[in-house]
Amino acid sequence: MTTFLLGVDAGGSRTRAALLDTAGTLLGRGESDGANPAGPDPDATVATLAAAVSAALGPRDPARDPARVAACLIGLAGYRALPDPDGFARRVRTALGLHCPVRLVPDTVPALASGGVTDGRGTVLIAGTGTICVRLDGDRTLARSGGLGWLLGDEGGGFWLGREALRHAHAGPDSPLGSAVRAHCAADSPDRLLRWAYAGPPRRLADLAPVVTRLATAGDTAALAIARTAAEHLAALVRATATTTEPLVLTGSVATSPGPIRDHLLRHLADLTPQLPTTDAATAAALLAGRRAGRIARRTP
Repeated sequence: MTTFLLGVDAGGSRTRAALLDTAGTLLGRGESDGANPAGPDPDATVATLAAAVSAALGPRDPARDPARVAACLIGLAGYRALPDPDGFARRVRTALGLHCPVRLVPDTVPALASGGVTDGRGTVLIAGTGTICVRLDGDRTLARSGGLGWLLGDEGGGFWLGREALRHAHAGPDSPLGSAVRAHCAADSPDRLLRWAYAGPPRRLADLAPVVTRLATAGDTAALAIARTAAEHLAALVRATATTTEPLVLTGSVATSPGPIRDHLLRHLADLTPQLPTTDAATAAALLAGRRAGRIARRTP
């Protein structure tokens, strides 16, 4: 009987699940909202995880019975804030309808593996909505920089990019970047721009990051200045964490999307030979689950 491997990459913005067979072949994907267990509603986090997994399993089909999942690993943003990781893992197992144990790890673990690091030792930069850089030995954190969230940190990440773009647009609403930001926010004046900024959840400012990248790629001076500063912030996180003798993996949409930020970041870190992902973190989590359970022989994500 065919058995499956299940991996989940649960971030603060999006949750992604991948279903593989034991040969490492991708069978299904699922996606749902962010699932940070450090938030105020753990039940909502469990429901979000279940939604992504259900989508990866696909429509009701006896051939995709959750009971046939042989190994499951979930990388969680906010993992270290869990007061009872084992209890939370049991709740997730029940909600997903699994018969195998659910292994919870920080989201940095599958992120490092997504760059082809199979022994679990190296440094990973995650630069998406937020930013964090962690040096790992398996599931153990050896060093860490960033990860303070939008209020106290996340310099160089998507939220930071959006905030810098809004600041520029408020000061120069008719500049190329200011006009593009106002168009995105449907704001015809600086005052309306301010109202947009404070009317919704803070993380939606990250939706402006692609606007900065697009204009920076086109050569806009203001957007290029923001992009260069973002790359400097991200490089500083890495310099405070990485060593020259271990792999360095860059992940997250800000660090890996083609454009000036990635170009400047790669130049800043050229001596560390940074690696970009060879697969996504959810697939890497499923492969890790299989290896740790002795269910797969594949050597690379």
